[in-house]
Amino acid sequence: MNNDIQLIPYTDEDYEFVYEVKKNAYKKYVEECWGSWIEEDQRSYFEKFITTVKNNAYIIVDGNKKIGFYNGEILDNGNYEVGNICIIPEYQGKGIGTKLLKEKLEENKERDIEIQYFKQNPVGSLYERLGFVKSGETQFHYQMIRQKQEIKK
Repeated sequence: MNNDIQLIPYTDEDYEFVYEVKKNAYKKYVEECWGSWIEEDQRSYFEKFITTVKNNAYIIVDGNKKIGFYNGEILDNGNYEVGNICIIPEYQGKGIGTKLLKEKLEENKERDIEIQYFKQNPVGSLYERLGFVKSGETQFHYQMIRQKQEIKK
């Protein structure tokens, strides 16, 4: 990533920031899939989500400014799962999320890497360019996997 952008571990003080970043990133998809964004329900889902991922969650910062959220983890099957890469609107389209994803792919190249995304999200073409192939789907999501990279000797 560019020199000023880094990942810092999530803390409970980041709770509202992460909620708002995820809401901004996913609200339109939630509304398209389920018909509406019900704040009370989404807050409840978020509470369960953040409790589950917070040990593998990071705030994306540019200098001193929080600009996004990332989570990813090694699964029980040994694969690495990219969870969320959410960037605030004024920093979108600058390649920050793509650069972060490429770094995570490189760090985990000896593992199969899993990712899923809302079917309406155009990000699938990026994932395909990075070597992911469709591995499944749910009613609202596509699932993809990138096979571990052969280590050259």
